[in-house]
Amino acid sequence: MSEDALRLELSVGSSESIAESNIVERVKSLIRDVIQGFREVLSQLKDLSEDKVELVKVRHERIRSIKNNVESNAISVMEYIVRVSPALIYKDIYVSIVNNILKSAESCEATSYRALALSSKGSVEISDMLYSLLESIVRGSINMLEDLDSMLTLISINPRKIGEIYNDIVKLEDDIDNFYRHALIEVVKSCGSDAGTLVLMKELIDKLEDAADHLKDVGTNLKYLSLHRI
Repeated sequence: MSEDALRLELSVGSSESIAESNIVERVKSLIRDVIQGFREVLSQLKDLSEDKVELVKVRHERIRSIKNNVESNAISVMEYIVRVSPALIYKDIYVSIVNNILKSAESCEATSYRALALSSKGSVEISDMLYSLLESIVRGSINMLEDLDSMLTLISINPRKIGEIYNDIVKLEDDIDNFYRHALIEVVKSCGSDAGTLVLMKELIDKLEDAADHLKDVGTNLKYLSLHRI
């Protein structure tokens, strides 16, 4: 290999490393925002179960603001990926990661909007079992997000650890699927006599399950990235 070719390769490699480091930090920031959104949803569902209508509204505004912030920052990350794409081998994977994080934020906000719509109907009876299942789904999503944050931290320093964390994400998503199925049954039991409440509650649960699917996709893409570093 000529000296000029070696210099060019090192330059490209260095640029890719810097670009990837910048992208990883920006994606971690997106994830932190989405975690905050799901924590607000967790509190909002409790407020809904306790018929605290005004608090449900306040939390929805916060969640919508978080989603808008994630959307704006996701666009910024995408623009950065486009600018550095000549030095970025796995740009398509990073684009998919950002898109799925954004989709999870949108599902989070959509969940919150259903909670807001339910609160506007007046007192909504949420059984202890249903609330417990909803809480488990949201906490599972938060745990998935925290695992994704860990994967991003480790991907450049200990990529072999990524597979282990990914297995945890898969298990969390499987648990959420199980909670989701039980929640649908509980919704019919609890809200079957009120068609409007039944539809909104089912949509709320569907959006939570959608978010978990998107988060699992993020984990899958991070696992693919890690395989190139082992």
